[in-house]
Amino acid sequence: MTKSKASWKIYLVIALALGGMAFLGYQVVESRHSNLFQKGDMKAPDFSFQERSGRMFSSSELAGKVWVVDFIFGHCAGSCPLLSQQLALLQKEWKGSPDFRLVSFTVDPEHDTAEFLKKYAADYHADENQWFFLTGEKATLYKVIREGFKAVALEAPEQGPGFDFIHSTRLMLVDARGRIRGLYDGEQDTDIQKLHKDVKFLMSSKSHS
Repeated sequence: MTKSKASWKIYLVIALALGGMAFLGYQVVESRHSNLFQKGDMKAPDFSFQERSGRMFSSSELAGKVWVVDFIFGHCAGSCPLLSQQLALLQKEWKGSPDFRLVSFTVDPEHDTAEFLKKYAADYHADENQWFFLTGEKATLYKVIREGFKAVALEAPEQGPGFDFIHSTRLMLVDARGRIRGLYDGEQDTDIQKLHKDVKFLMSSKSHS
Protein backbone atom coordinates (compact mmCIF):
# COMPACT_ATOMS: atom_id res chain seq x y z
CA MET A 1 0.00 0.00 0.00
CA THR A 2 1.40 3.34 -0.99
CA LYS A 3 1.74 6.21 1.46
CA SER A 4 -0.89 8.27 -0.41
CA LYS A 5 -3.46 5.48 -0.25
CA ALA A 6 -2.80 4.94 3.47
CA SER A 7 -3.23 8.65 4.15
CA TRP A 8 -6.50 8.68 2.18
CA LYS A 9 -7.88 5.83 4.28
CA ILE A 10 -6.87 7.56 7.51
CA TYR A 11 -8.62 10.75 6.40
CA LEU A 12 -11.73 8.76 5.53
CA VAL A 13 -11.83 7.08 8.93
CA ILE A 14 -11.39 10.45 10.66
CA ALA A 15 -14.15 12.01 8.55
CA LEU A 16 -16.55 9.18 9.34
CA ALA A 17 -15.74 9.38 13.03
CA LEU A 18 -16.31 13.13 13.12
CA GLY A 19 -19.56 12.70 11.23
CA GLY A 20 -20.75 10.10 13.72
CA MET A 21 -19.87 12.34 16.65
CA ALA A 22 -21.72 15.26 15.07
CA PHE A 23 -24.81 13.11 14.54
CA LEU A 24 -24.66 11.84 18.11
CA GLY A 25 -24.34 15.41 19.35
CA TYR A 26 -27.36 16.43 17.29
CA GLN A 27 -29.38 13.55 18.73
CA VAL A 28 -28.46 14.56 22.28
CA VAL A 29 -29.47 18.17 21.68
CA GLU A 30 -32.75 17.12 20.06
CA SER A 31 -33.63 14.85 22.97
CA ARG A 32 -33.22 17.61 25.55
CA HIS A 33 -36.11 19.45 27.10
CA SER A 34 -36.94 23.12 26.46
CA ASN A 35 -36.08 26.08 28.67
CA LEU A 36 -39.65 26.03 30.05
CA PHE A 37 -39.14 22.60 31.59
CA GLN A 38 -39.16 22.76 35.39
CA LYS A 39 -37.61 20.74 38.19
CA GLY A 40 -40.98 19.52 39.37
CA ASP A 41 -41.08 21.11 42.81
CA MET A 42 -44.87 21.43 42.64
CA LYS A 43 -47.18 18.43 42.75
CA ALA A 44 -50.44 18.29 40.84
CA PRO A 45 -53.45 18.06 43.21
CA ASP A 46 -55.57 15.02 43.88
CA PHE A 47 -59.10 15.27 42.53
CA SER A 48 -62.23 13.35 41.62
CA PHE A 49 -64.83 14.82 39.27
CA GLN A 50 -67.50 13.71 36.85
CA GLU A 51 -66.21 12.93 33.41
CA ARG A 52 -68.16 13.69 30.21
CA SER A 53 -69.07 10.00 30.04
CA GLY A 54 -70.97 10.41 33.30
CA ARG A 55 -68.58 8.35 35.40
CA MET A 56 -66.38 9.66 38.18
CA PHE A 57 -62.78 10.25 37.13
CA SER A 58 -60.01 10.36 39.71
CA SER A 59 -56.46 11.65 39.54
CA SER A 60 -55.37 8.18 40.63
CA GLU A 61 -56.10 7.05 37.06
CA LEU A 62 -53.26 9.29 35.91
CA ALA A 63 -50.60 7.63 38.05
CA GLY A 64 -47.68 6.58 35.89
CA LYS A 65 -48.90 8.71 32.96
CA VAL A 66 -47.60 11.87 31.35
CA TRP A 67 -50.50 14.31 31.06
CA VAL A 68 -51.39 17.81 29.90
CA VAL A 69 -54.02 19.98 31.59
CA ASP A 70 -56.07 22.93 30.38
CA PHE A 71 -58.98 25.03 31.69
CA ILE A 72 -61.91 25.92 29.45
CA PHE A 73 -65.65 26.55 29.29
CA GLY A 74 -68.01 25.39 26.61
CA HIS A 75 -69.50 28.64 25.31
CA CYS A 76 -66.17 30.49 25.42
CA ALA A 77 -65.71 32.98 22.59
CA GLY A 78 -62.08 33.65 23.44
CA SER A 79 -59.11 31.32 23.89
CA CYS A 80 -60.87 28.02 24.66
CA PRO A 81 -61.30 26.79 21.07
CA LEU A 82 -57.60 27.38 20.46
CA LEU A 83 -56.62 25.57 23.67
CA SER A 84 -58.78 22.61 22.70
CA GLN A 85 -57.22 22.58 19.23
CA GLN A 86 -53.79 22.44 20.83
CA LEU A 87 -54.80 19.42 22.90
CA ALA A 88 -56.32 17.81 19.82
CA LEU A 89 -52.91 18.09 18.11
CA LEU A 90 -51.23 16.46 21.10
CA GLN A 91 -53.82 13.69 20.99
CA LYS A 92 -53.05 13.12 17.32
CA GLU A 93 -49.31 13.00 18.01
CA TRP A 94 -49.68 10.46 20.82
CA LYS A 95 -52.77 8.67 19.56
CA GLY A 96 -53.29 5.34 21.28
CA SER A 97 -50.39 5.75 23.69
CA PRO A 98 -51.21 4.07 27.03
CA ASP A 99 -48.82 6.43 28.83
CA PHE A 100 -50.16 9.79 27.66
CA ARG A 101 -53.34 11.58 28.75
CA LEU A 102 -55.12 14.93 28.34
CA VAL A 103 -57.38 16.51 30.97
CA SER A 104 -59.70 19.50 30.47
CA PHE A 105 -61.37 21.14 33.47
CA THR A 106 -64.39 23.38 32.95
CA VAL A 107 -64.54 26.66 34.86
CA ASP A 108 -68.30 26.84 34.25
CA PRO A 109 -69.68 23.62 35.75
CA GLU A 110 -73.21 25.03 36.08
CA HIS A 111 -73.50 25.16 32.30
CA ASP A 112 -70.94 22.53 31.32
CA THR A 113 -72.68 19.38 32.45
CA ALA A 114 -71.33 15.95 31.51
CA GLU A 115 -73.88 15.82 28.68
CA PHE A 116 -72.77 19.20 27.32
CA LEU A 117 -69.07 18.34 27.60
CA LYS A 118 -69.72 15.13 25.70
CA LYS A 119 -70.93 17.20 22.75
CA TYR A 120 -68.04 19.65 23.15
CA ALA A 121 -65.53 16.78 23.19
CA ALA A 122 -67.05 15.32 20.03
CA ASP A 123 -66.27 18.57 18.17
CA TYR A 124 -62.58 17.88 18.76
CA HIS A 125 -62.79 14.13 18.15
CA ALA A 126 -61.59 13.56 21.70
CA ASP A 127 -60.73 9.93 22.39
CA GLU A 128 -62.68 8.94 25.51
CA ASN A 129 -59.80 6.72 26.61
CA GLN A 130 -57.13 9.40 26.28
CA TRP A 131 -58.74 12.84 26.68
CA PHE A 132 -60.96 13.53 29.68
CA PHE A 133 -63.36 16.44 30.28
CA LEU A 134 -64.22 17.12 33.91
CA THR A 135 -67.03 18.94 35.68
CA GLY A 136 -68.42 18.95 39.19
CA GLU A 137 -69.48 21.04 42.16
CA LYS A 138 -68.24 24.57 41.54
CA ALA A 139 -66.65 25.29 44.93
CA THR A 140 -64.69 22.04 44.88
CA LEU A 141 -63.69 22.49 41.26
CA TYR A 142 -62.45 26.03 41.84
CA LYS A 143 -60.52 24.97 44.92
CA VAL A 144 -58.64 22.34 42.93
CA ILE A 145 -57.94 24.78 40.08
CA ARG A 146 -56.93 27.71 42.27
CA GLU A 147 -55.20 26.03 45.21
CA GLY A 148 -54.10 22.81 43.57
CA PHE A 149 -52.97 23.97 40.14
CA LYS A 150 -52.39 27.61 41.21
CA ALA A 151 -54.38 28.72 38.18
CA VAL A 152 -56.91 31.51 37.64
CA ALA A 153 -60.63 30.73 37.53
CA LEU A 154 -63.31 33.31 38.23
CA GLU A 155 -66.55 34.76 36.94
CA ALA A 156 -66.58 37.98 34.93
CA PRO A 157 -70.26 38.48 34.00
CA GLU A 158 -69.65 42.11 33.09
CA GLN A 159 -67.57 40.93 30.13
CA GLY A 160 -70.66 39.59 28.36
CA PRO A 161 -71.62 36.20 26.84
CA GLY A 162 -68.68 34.12 25.75
CA PHE A 163 -66.29 36.13 27.90
CA ASP A 164 -68.02 35.73 31.26
CA PHE A 165 -65.26 33.65 32.84
CA ILE A 166 -61.59 34.45 33.32
CA HIS A 167 -59.28 31.47 33.38
CA SER A 168 -55.68 30.53 32.75
CA THR A 169 -54.69 30.00 29.12
CA ARG A 170 -51.62 28.07 30.15
CA LEU A 171 -51.30 24.38 29.42
CA MET A 172 -49.68 22.41 32.23
CA LEU A 173 -47.43 19.41 31.72
CA VAL A 174 -47.42 16.79 34.49
CA ASP A 175 -45.03 13.87 34.68
CA ALA A 176 -45.71 10.28 35.67
CA ARG A 177 -44.95 11.04 39.32
CA GLY A 178 -47.58 13.76 39.41
CA ARG A 179 -45.13 16.66 39.30
CA ILE A 180 -45.90 19.78 37.27
CA ARG A 181 -42.99 20.13 34.86
CA GLY A 182 -43.95 23.10 32.71
CA LEU A 183 -46.40 25.92 32.00
CA TYR A 184 -47.00 26.89 28.37
CA ASP A 185 -49.03 29.76 26.94
CA GLY A 186 -51.64 28.05 24.79
CA GLU A 187 -51.90 31.12 22.57
CA GLN A 188 -48.18 31.31 21.72
CA ASP A 189 -46.77 29.08 18.97
CA THR A 190 -43.28 29.13 20.47
CA ASP A 191 -44.60 27.86 23.80
CA ILE A 192 -46.61 25.13 22.10
CA GLN A 193 -43.52 23.96 20.21
CA LYS A 194 -41.70 23.74 23.54
CA LEU A 195 -44.60 21.81 25.06
CA HIS A 196 -44.41 19.22 22.28
CA LYS A 197 -40.66 18.96 22.82
CA ASP A 198 -41.06 18.49 26.58
CA VAL A 199 -43.81 15.91 26.18
CA LYS A 200 -41.49 13.98 23.89
CA PHE A 201 -38.68 14.33 26.41
CA LEU A 202 -40.81 12.87 29.22
CA MET A 203 -42.28 10.14 27.03
CA SER A 204 -38.83 9.07 25.86
CA SER A 205 -37.59 8.78 29.43
CA LYS A 206 -37.97 5.31 30.91
CA SER A 207 -39.13 6.78 34.21
CA HIS A 208 -41.20 9.58 32.57
CA SER A 209 -39.50 11.93 35.03
